[in-house]
Amino acid sequence: MRTCPRPRRHGFTLIELMVALAIAGILAAIAYPAYTSHLQRGRRADAISALTAVMQAQERFRGNSATYASSISELGLDISQITPLYDVTLSGVGAVPGFGIGYVATATPISGGKQEKDVTCKTLTVTLTGATPRYSATGDPGNRDTTAECWP
Repeated sequence: MRTCPRPRRHGFTLIELMVALAIAGILAAIAYPAYTSHLQRGRRADAISALTAVMQAQERFRGNSATYASSISELGLDISQITPLYDVTLSGVGAVPGFGIGYVATATPISGGKQEKDVTCKTLTVTLTGATPRYSATGDPGNRDTTAECWP
């Protein structure tokens, strides 16, 4: 007499599904912070690009006049085309701040933007005095110096 084998079940057990879900959760917990950090560094590159464009425009401006420009609009730049996530401002240098010997260009994240949560590089700054640019950056907590982390 021949016996019929029991039909084989297809599918997954609840325990197998829970183990797979736990593994996926652990991988996501590790990968997501690294992914967001990578995005922030990429957006910082946009700010650096905007500051570089300001520096180049300032040198063109100074080639035609005796001083550096005191505003971004004087330079004819549209910073939002370069980086929509940062605001770039100009200020003078010296004991009495002026634009005769240099300027300070500062990029700060726009309030409410995606880059606002970047606590490492809250501000990126280029200070040009004479012909020597100096790069700096500050971050939280307490506006600590983060130049080495923010400028390549």
